[in-house]
Amino acid sequence: MSEQQQAVRHRLIMAGLGGIAGLALWALGERWGDPAVPPAAFLALFAFVASYALVALALCGPITVARALAGGLAFAATFTVLISIAGLRYKAATDLFNDAAMLSVSAVLVLFCTPFLLVWLQDRTAVLRYDRLFDAAWMLTARYALAWVFVAAFWLVAFLSDALLDLVDITVIDTLLRPGWVRFGVSGAVLGLGLAVMQELRHTLSPYPLLRLFRLLVPLVLAVIAVFLVAVPLRGLRGLFGEFSAGGTLIGAAAVAVSLISMALDRDDAMAVRTRGLQLATRCLALLVPALAALAVWAVVLRVRQYGWTPDRILAMTVASFLLIYGLGYAGAVLTGRSWMARVRQINVWVALLAIAVAVAWMTPLLDVYRISTASQLARYESGHTAPAQLALWPLAHEWGRAGEAGLAALETAAEKSDNALLVQRIGDVRIATNRYQFEEELQIRDLSERMSALLNLMPVRPDGASVEPETLRNLPAYLLNAWLDGCRRKTADGRPGCVMVKGAFLPSVAAGEQAMILYLDDKSDTRISHVFLQPGSSVSIRDVLDTETLGWPKLPSATISEVQDGRYSLQPSGVNALAVGGQLLAPAQ
Repeated sequence: MSEQQQAVRHRLIMAGLGGIAGLALWALGERWGDPAVPPAAFLALFAFVASYALVALALCGPITVARALAGGLAFAATFTVLISIAGLRYKAATDLFNDAAMLSVSAVLVLFCTPFLLVWLQDRTAVLRYDRLFDAAWMLTARYALAWVFVAAFWLVAFLSDALLDLVDITVIDTLLRPGWVRFGVSGAVLGLGLAVMQELRHTLSPYPLLRLFRLLVPLVLAVIAVFLVAVPLRGLRGLFGEFSAGGTLIGAAAVAVSLISMALDRDDAMAVRTRGLQLATRCLALLVPALAALAVWAVVLRVRQYGWTPDRILAMTVASFLLIYGLGYAGAVLTGRSWMARVRQINVWVALLAIAVAVAWMTPLLDVYRISTASQLARYESGHTAPAQLALWPLAHEWGRAGEAGLAALETAAEKSDNALLVQRIGDVRIATNRYQFEEELQIRDLSERMSALLNLMPVRPDGASVEPETLRNLPAYLLNAWLDGCRRKTADGRPGCVMVKGAFLPSVAAGEQAMILYLDDKSDTRISHVFLQPGSSVSIRDVLDTETLGWPKLPSATISEVQDGRYSLQPSGVNALAVGGQLLAPAQ
């Protein structure tokens, strides 16, 4: 058989295998949600078909079809067992498809294992050689990426052709491609054909232009990370880890640094960066990665201390820890001197194997993130570190599988023993809520009512004898209610609530009992002030308050609130009546 005939034969085989894979996935999709198919069986079938098709098609070409099918079968069987074990932690096994963390870990397992499997099937003695793994990973990625581009191009041509023929009332393309099984089968066949052609052109698919372009980013990333690490001690860690977690940004930056270092070192020393400046920049970047990764780990630790473990935080900690391992390994290799590039490449191999091991553990009871997260929430409640409002009740009830359900029952028992009626009520609400938005909206409404009562109990009202009806503040915006309540909970220098309401006829067009000025302390202990209309049944109207002399926002010391609480103020006209306190006239904005 000639070389051309072999190529045609291989294309037909790949198109056939791709078409079969597409039809199998279509058949499974038709059974999605079918009560006659047990969720565990559906999950296992889907995992087997998807992983077998993905890996076997990737292996066909670099090795014979028979060896590729056998290797893909071995991997798919193992992967299916792991997925089935992971499915046991969910109420219904198919709930796994809603778990982004589990899907990410499963993808990592497939992507990391496939190059090792390919090299092992080609030459078992070379399975730990970085250059062989590098070539395998690149070729697998390039072939699949370009094959999917070919699939997209095919469907673009098909849709344009159908639109063109439709202009002359010919609908044959639409008729042929309308059934779902046809679309899946054709897509699979086109994908298989694309993979076969890319294998024929493998010698023209070079990663080197792309890698050489990315190498030019090493000095830029080095400069940015160096400036950041110098600025951190000057600015302080407290400023870095503020209200919002910096973990995601730090993890992303460390991952970019690790990737650029690997790109600069290429598959071997002969292809690695040779320019002295870029070599030096790569070595310096390798020395900085541990500090950046350590900050990422610390950012996740702080969030865990605040709110406890969740599956997302466990995944973030896992990724940050891997980046720290990379960083420590890279820095150690650089500091050893000669052959540091070879050591870095070997570190990449061993860390990849470690990632595969962790992914396997994640899918088994060895690393059940739902169990860990549930235990964390229970421990924080029992120790008093977490208020009922901060507990992850919705995930416990609806997202963390069997462990979460059991944890919610244990939490309910603990709440009943401690007579925590509020928590018992919230647990009952979360069990019957149909969606997270509904549950959080009901909690917010109940919480606003509780916070409103707390505000009215804390806030002094002047002049003496004046009061405010809860009905008048019913439509107060949540952000303003929170600001006033937080202000009231802060204390003045003499230990009194850091807020006060002054009722009076500031605007002559509104009755004195239906308007007031609210003074409260902000988070910097400065006095803030607002003019409000207190009209029952209508939305609360808020106006700014201005200094009548500067016509700007007044700057008031914290002692102003105490003066008003003591009655040391008066109402004076300023076109409208103004609040005179501390030598200033404060009037509602017009």
